[in-house]
Formats: sequence, C-alpha cells, structure tokens
Amino acid sequence: MGEVIPISDAKANLSKLVKRAHGGEVIYLGAYGHAEAVLAPLPKRRQIAIGVWADRAVPGFAYDDEALIGPDPDVIAAFEESIERSDDEA
Repeated sequence: MGEVIPISDAKANLSKLVKRAHGGEVIYLGAYGHAEAVLAPLPKRRQIAIGVWADRAVPGFAYDDEALIGPDPDVIAAFEESIERSDDEA
C-alpha cells in the first residue's frame, strides 16, 4: 500500500488526485496514516462501432481507449436476435 493522503489534503487537492488516478495510480485516503478509502482509475471504456449495409445495421468491433478489441459478442447476439425478429415479422 502506498502513502495515505489525509482527507483534509484530499479535499483541497481533489482535482489533482483525480488526474493522478486517471493516469493509473491508486491513491489511498484516510486519517492518521490509516487508509479509509481508495481513489482508483475506472476500467477502460469500450466503444462499439456499428455500420449500415444494405439497409441493415451491421455489428462492428469493440474499441477501448487504445486499441481494437474485436467483435463484441453481446452486440453480435443482439444483432442476430433483431434480424430473427424482423424476419419473423415479415
């Protein structure tokens, strides 16, 4: 465990601590040297790219903040279910 930042210091420097956490650092907050809370980065977010081809949406690929992850299985499944539903309605 790293240094414990006193809560009063954390209140005065919250924006700086959030930027450090966003950079990947785990920050311990507490009192009298004892950690009571943790400020940590969130997991990387995923974005889904979806295209349109022949008047139908085509599931794309998932991206995180840095790289292509690959096909998102949840999007593929939802896409296939929507096609099945639209075929049943026709």
